[in-house]
Amino acid sequence: MTATPNSAVLPQTPFSRTAIATAAETSFHSPTNMVDLLLAADNTNGARVSRLFAIPRATIGTANNVQLYERNGSTYTLIDSVLLATVTPGASVANAKADFGYSEDAPLYVRAGYGLAVAIGVAVANGVVVKAEGGLY
Repeated sequence: MTATPNSAVLPQTPFSRTAIATAAETSFHSPTNMVDLLLAADNTNGARVSRLFAIPRATIGTANNVQLYERNGSTYTLIDSVLLATVTPGASVANAKADFGYSEDAPLYVRAGYGLAVAIGVAVANGVVVKAEGGLY
């Protein structure tokens, strides 16, 4: 029997995207206060996210639920979330970064033609920055 070698398809274009969420979102089944992180138009062949984290640009007085949504047109589906700890950042206090836990060994795959959006559970005046890095197929 002849063996057929594998033909791996790897991401072709590295990407880095940033979104800033400021308004509170607590309606997880029909959210309205999301911010696009990866546009579907940029994701024509699919994407692999190998790093995703959130970092506040102001005091977080109450633990804050940072949400990640898969976006297909006007439909948003909650696919992950991470809790941003309370912190008052300053000259001697670091901003509390929350990592979603994706890596090269455990990436998040995004289907072709779909986008990603983010939201936060508690409003933050200066916002929470969410950054994604990975590759586009």
